[in-house]
Amino acid sequence: MNVLALSFRPSRAISGFVNRLPLWLGAALVCAAQSGPDLNSLTLEELMQVKVEGAALHSQTLEDAPASVTIITAEDIRKYGYRTLGEALASVRGFYLASNRTYETVGVRGFSLPGDYSSHVMVMVNGHNMADNVLDYMIYYGNDFPIDMSLVKQIEIIRGPASALYGSNAMFATVNVITKAPGDAGPLTLTADTGSFGEKKGQLTEAASIGGAKFLLSASVLNSNGQSPIFFPRFDTPQTSYGNATDMNPEQAYHFFGSLSWRNWTVTSAFAGHDIVQPISWGNTIFNDRGTAAADNRNFIDAAYTRQIAGGTLRWRTYYDTYHFLGREDFALEGGGIEDNRSSLMGNWIGSQLTYRWRPTLLGEVTAGVEAKFDLRNLQQDYDVSPAPVQYLKTSNPDRNVALILQDEKTLSRRWKLDLGLRFDYSAYRQNFLSPRAALIYQRSDWTYKFLYGRSFRDPSAFQLFYSDGLSGVGNPAARAESANTGEIDVERKFGKHTSVQASAYGYDLHDFLLGVYLPSGLLQYQNADAIRAEGVELEIGTHPASWLEATASYALQRATDYTGTLENSPHQLAKLRFAAPLGTRFDLSSGMQSESSRLTLAQNSLKPVYLADFTLTSKRLFQNFDFRLGLRNAFNLHYSEPVALYPTIDSMPQLGRTFFVDLLVHTRK
Repeated sequence: MNVLALSFRPSRAISGFVNRLPLWLGAALVCAAQSGPDLNSLTLEELMQVKVEGAALHSQTLEDAPASVTIITAEDIRKYGYRTLGEALASVRGFYLASNRTYETVGVRGFSLPGDYSSHVMVMVNGHNMADNVLDYMIYYGNDFPIDMSLVKQIEIIRGPASALYGSNAMFATVNVITKAPGDAGPLTLTADTGSFGEKKGQLTEAASIGGAKFLLSASVLNSNGQSPIFFPRFDTPQTSYGNATDMNPEQAYHFFGSLSWRNWTVTSAFAGHDIVQPISWGNTIFNDRGTAAADNRNFIDAAYTRQIAGGTLRWRTYYDTYHFLGREDFALEGGGIEDNRSSLMGNWIGSQLTYRWRPTLLGEVTAGVEAKFDLRNLQQDYDVSPAPVQYLKTSNPDRNVALILQDEKTLSRRWKLDLGLRFDYSAYRQNFLSPRAALIYQRSDWTYKFLYGRSFRDPSAFQLFYSDGLSGVGNPAARAESANTGEIDVERKFGKHTSVQASAYGYDLHDFLLGVYLPSGLLQYQNADAIRAEGVELEIGTHPASWLEATASYALQRATDYTGTLENSPHQLAKLRFAAPLGTRFDLSSGMQSESSRLTLAQNSLKPVYLADFTLTSKRLFQNFDFRLGLRNAFNLHYSEPVALYPTIDSMPQLGRTFFVDLLVHTRK
């Protein structure tokens, strides 16, 4: 397969163009009102018809969903130029990102402790859990996410606890990425991307049918040189290149995606890999050494069967997953030389879920289900390759999990609805857990009120339980599950056909939080610590004030604390604005802006507030077989840092300044 890759080197003229582009794009917005109507704009009624799948294990409207839900559509992804899952989530009310230049993490409702790696947010692809069975994280929000954004039909952001449906990790939010069906993908498409730091990406997508089966196949490869140099004041000495990490953050990635629809079956598969050189790693590695790197592979195959039986809906899915992480860390030896240390995490597991949804006479709509997951392997290793081979750790502790699910959705009257959910989780060596949730929904005219409660949990991972290498960490087999009680009131109001307002007030208590504690031996162990408490309010306004303009503005005020005070990496305020307008009938111009208040690092240093602005220009049906997209990120070149948990004396990581990208799409006719 030939993949088109463009080589691009900015000239002086191009650099001047990039510097002036924010001003030109801003001026273009003024002219947009004179353009024709947006052919893709939707009225509020049409937007409210968008269905959410992940809030109750079946399709339902946003008004009926027992949670506060945001939907990012494929059209949003196109117009606003979201190239990664992290970029899309950064635009959502109450969400924020942090990057340690190896992985991105997502925070919500004031919680994103450095080193936690988003373990309290569940991410799924078509309902398939993307967390691994070793670390129990879904840490892929950048170019390492296995699904290319051009394949995404919609992203469902479901706030609040969902352990009553999905078990461990679904504590603060659930993100369900719905991929396009073969019939939604369009014609054969070749995409070529280029951008800052020598980034190049090529993707080939094809949808076709054979007999009664329809399939979609996509493959992509990415290569980026990474920012160079990256300055770290901590290493500002002549012996360490005056703090400049040079050629220390290149990355490569590949994605292969397949989807097959045949009769009652849908089969989804993804195979992805990502390699990145780490400018700063976990521990006192040699600064400015390109040997220190991380490589991830994440693969799965998921087969789902749906059929109407006896007046109800039967759904059965079965899956096989693999995960592999290989890290290399180079340490300086006394007297000279390099210690080449490797860490390897390998997981293989299988699972199956069976649910049946029907409508008894008195109970409303009932969903009952059973789910089972069995680890085939969750191997953890740590060893030296040189100067002499040494094995420090090799352990595998496969778990077996079984869960029972029960949900009842009852219409009490013309205006009142009651949703009740309960799930029981059994584990071979972890704590059993019972997760309830309740939602009382009142709907009247253009008003919707939701009164929500849920109890959620997160099991300690195999890494936290059993990782004991004798050098850096010691496991804690007695660690208990974290649990949280969450209450929320959500109010939604429609004003005519073009404006809606959402307001939420929430509070949660997180108990037995697993915190890394240094023992007298100097080894790190995860122990159940004191409670974390948070409360906050969120407000969002979405509007189409004119046929040529759409806009969404949101504000979140939140406070999260533990026994020491304000939680680290927890901004008190988040404000966001995004808007899009057509330029004639051939182009869309969009912008996303966000403001984050200051955040504390683990060392209790206060980082300055962040104000970011992005601009995207996208063509639509520019020529018969060709379209393009031009984007600018951090348009005003703000220099800022975000909290991280890596080397003890590096508590924040400098982020990218202004960057740009160009996407070219070549497609055949249908």
